[in-house]
Amino acid sequence: MTSSARRAAALALLALFAGFARADEKDPEQDGKKMTVWIATATQSGGSARQRALAVDALGKIAAKHKSNHKDVVPVIGQVLRTDPSAAVRAQAAIVLGTLTEKEIEVHGKSDLIFQLGKEKEPRVRKEIVTAISRYPAVCGAAVEPLTEALKDAEPEMKIAAADALALAATRSQASVKGAAAGLAPLLKHADKAVKLAGVHAIGRIKPEGATAVSETLAAMLGTETDIELRREIVSSLILLGETSAPVLDALAAALKANQPDDVRRAAARALGTFGTRAAPVADVLLAVISTDKLKDVRVDAVRTFGSALGPTGVKARLKDLRPLLDPSKEPDFEVRLALVEEIAALGWEHIGSDIAPPRVVAAAVTAFGVQNWADFAERAEMLAKWGEAQQTIVALRLRQADPQDKVRGAATRAIKSIEKKPDPKKDPDPKKDPE
Repeated sequence: MTSSARRAAALALLALFAGFARADEKDPEQDGKKMTVWIATATQSGGSARQRALAVDALGKIAAKHKSNHKDVVPVIGQVLRTDPSAAVRAQAAIVLGTLTEKEIEVHGKSDLIFQLGKEKEPRVRKEIVTAISRYPAVCGAAVEPLTEALKDAEPEMKIAAADALALAATRSQASVKGAAAGLAPLLKHADKAVKLAGVHAIGRIKPEGATAVSETLAAMLGTETDIELRREIVSSLILLGETSAPVLDALAAALKANQPDDVRRAAARALGTFGTRAAPVADVLLAVISTDKLKDVRVDAVRTFGSALGPTGVKARLKDLRPLLDPSKEPDFEVRLALVEEIAALGWEHIGSDIAPPRVVAAAVTAFGVQNWADFAERAEMLAKWGEAQQTIVALRLRQADPQDKVRGAATRAIKSIEKKPDPKKDPDPKKDPE
């Protein structure tokens, strides 16, 4: 055989194999059977429900391995979901549809899931449909009506899945989900903690119309609910709803009391901080927390929230209440003193040292800024020295050299050296020496 003939034969074989490959791609195998055989098994009206469920599972695996076959496989699975007489087979179809990517479900499967949720009566199948839908925000947004209806199901798991799906829909479009609030409201009174938690979570994220009434309902729950996880979720939803009516502010202020768990108090302080000056009515409660709370982090959060609640003008009017707390003997935690110094200094550094004893002020400033920023501390200490007697400032700094924080001790030492600069002999010649 000539070389040209051998090449021709090789090309013919390659073409034959390529034809087989294309045929396999059009009708791939799974578990020893062709796709067309699995389709026939899945859609047959009679026969074994178990075989049809296995066929649906096999078709799902083919769809995962052979993306080009989606247009052939996924509509068949959707058809099975809508028409198969067996609940087990329909449930399997919903499970398989829930394994598609979001882009794939948009093209094939979305309409079948939504349609069947609206008419499905079998609880097991409904649960699988909602579980599948809840994996795709876009599908959740298109299924608000049947999902809201699903909140009425007797099964707690179904209520939870539907609420979670509605919360997910809100991440894409809150406008489309606002009408679900009426369906979510009964969940807030449900006996099952998990159901109640799902309801609180969802209602905060959909931000319904009439949010004031919803917020006040949550605020009332905050006052009576004993479960810490639920209380945290209520505070999170109150932050998202952003309503600041008197009942909401009063409930969050009550959550700051000493007999509440640490994380609940901190969450409440931070929630009030998100409200800005609308939280001004509870400023006195925040000041009490700054002075008395046992947890350093809560006191820091209360300082920040106090500042945001009153704004610059309000803080300036309450300096007489804040300045005494700069004294380390009254506030031992330097993080809290740092927060106080920063809130006051935001008004201008003169408000720290203009009308109170320099030693107390400098002591607090050294403690705070020595830890946070060594580079410009000496300059700040010099500024404070100019507002009072330099010697008093240095005395206060020397006290800070005994501070338990090593960084504070180092900052105080550097600041003292900066204030006690010796004259440069080249620039400031000794007047006792006669010039040559």
